[in-house]
Amino acid sequence: MMASTNTSIPNRQKRNAAYRARHRLHSINRDASLLTKHQLAPLIPNTGTWPWIPNKQCGSWYLPETSTDITPVYFKSTDGHVNTYNFSLKRLNLHLIEVLHEFGGCYLVDSSVRKILPDSFSRTIPIWCCVMNRIVQKYRDEMNESCGRRWNVHLFTPASIVSAEEHVKVSSLIDSRVELLYESKAIVDPMRIMQLMDRPLRACWYTNGKLEPDTHSNEHTCESGKDDDFYTIVCYNPSSYAEHSRNHIHWINVDETNGFYYSPGAADDDATWGRGLSHQLFWSNKECLLERSLDDDGVDASIDKMVTNDSDRLRSGTSPGDSANDTSSISKIGNLRLWIGSRKSGRPPLCWEYFDAILNVSEMEYPTMSDSINHEMQISRRPCFYLMLPVAEGKKDKFELERWMPVGLYFLFHHLQQGRRVLVHCAQGKDRSVAVVLAFVALGCPLEYPLRLRQDFGAFDLDNLATLAKEFHDKDIDEECNDLKSGLADFVVKTLLTDYGHDMFLTWAHQYSSSIGPLANKHTLRIALHLVQQDRETAEPTRSTMQKLNRFFMSSSLYRSILDTS
Repeated sequence: MMASTNTSIPNRQKRNAAYRARHRLHSINRDASLLTKHQLAPLIPNTGTWPWIPNKQCGSWYLPETSTDITPVYFKSTDGHVNTYNFSLKRLNLHLIEVLHEFGGCYLVDSSVRKILPDSFSRTIPIWCCVMNRIVQKYRDEMNESCGRRWNVHLFTPASIVSAEEHVKVSSLIDSRVELLYESKAIVDPMRIMQLMDRPLRACWYTNGKLEPDTHSNEHTCESGKDDDFYTIVCYNPSSYAEHSRNHIHWINVDETNGFYYSPGAADDDATWGRGLSHQLFWSNKECLLERSLDDDGVDASIDKMVTNDSDRLRSGTSPGDSANDTSSISKIGNLRLWIGSRKSGRPPLCWEYFDAILNVSEMEYPTMSDSINHEMQISRRPCFYLMLPVAEGKKDKFELERWMPVGLYFLFHHLQQGRRVLVHCAQGKDRSVAVVLAFVALGCPLEYPLRLRQDFGAFDLDNLATLAKEFHDKDIDEECNDLKSGLADFVVKTLLTDYGHDMFLTWAHQYSSSIGPLANKHTLRIALHLVQQDRETAEPTRSTMQKLNRFFMSSSLYRSILDTS
């Protein structure tokens, strides 16, 4: 594309061009380069050791994963939208408190295509800081403990974004958000949070090359990283915005013959412009995608090829770096002999060095899995067990997760009762595998930290489940057939997959519960999730998955019959 000032081009045409992937990626790279400079020469004195952490999803595009080993945070802008002002029980981001305690502060990275500060920065994070400060104060008051310093529980918001009137409105809602958090019991280890938060939390904001004053004091905050009064979160937006203008898009010349339309917050809403490109793929192929000889269509073609090749590698199990002993892909859950992992954690043959039984909750299977099981049994004489639940990822799945859930739980009960080391994995170890583990935790564990098996866990009688299956099963199912690969009775598995398998499983589970109602509900599943997240920070089942999980426990005809007789 020829260099030009482009002053004569209408704004709509500029916006349409800037929406293309080439312009977005060059814009991201420009902002990321500025961020790198600020990492080398810190924006604020005495903060050189503070880590830089992306706020998903947008912020992850500006920081390569190799630049930090700290789990990203997830503060959603929608939680902080005007007249919403939510505190998310799903996204507690408690690992950030450990980071703040270790380093004294941190930089969070995010951006927005429409605003100089995304709502995640201007409202969601300030609300989170204030709620956490007040919940810790509440815990200390209950335990008659003192932190030995003045404890600031005020709300701080950026004065240029949040008006004084809005600030007062948000402040009036904080106590109700604290009560919501307290009643939910989502903080499963209050003592640990109290120990880590020996100072209150506070946000400050850096955008367009300057620190923003806050609404409460109307002064610039965090002039130095040496602030013993607070743990400071610097909300950093690397993008540049035109002063006193709604049109932030402008042309930038790369050299005499090339240029691009710069958009601040270019990484925002990547699903609409990225053509399936992830931030990981971008950073591993950056030089190729930013090649100056590529025009808009050329970049699109390169992205399409990369995305296709990456999907093919994932299906074939040849993605670079896959290794079963990559500990970042595996998390042990509580005091259980149970792990959650990504696809790479279940890659044969190395996976059998660490696990005795593997539950694969995805449609992708390593081609060598069956051979590896046979080889392991021949060489070590140690039985290895494997079961695949073919559940599609994300919104592609409609009902298969609920249909296969009883089978997955049967697998977990069977092998954990035998004291085996069990891995549950899906593609990323964030969604479907977590859902199966949450269902198991709701049934087989006290909802207390750290997670452990119920004292009467051995009382769950799987022979009784087989007896029920014989009563329920179709006549054409062979009761003598066993699935040696999974270690489960084949006729029980087939019965659990029938239309009445769901009710049959819950009927069996109810024999070991004093409740006449659902064995789990939205509230208990949320507590189970927070307990799992203590050990698996990346556990992030989607809203759709949590709805399916809730429906699995709540929608049984068994409860309709209970209500009819009560």
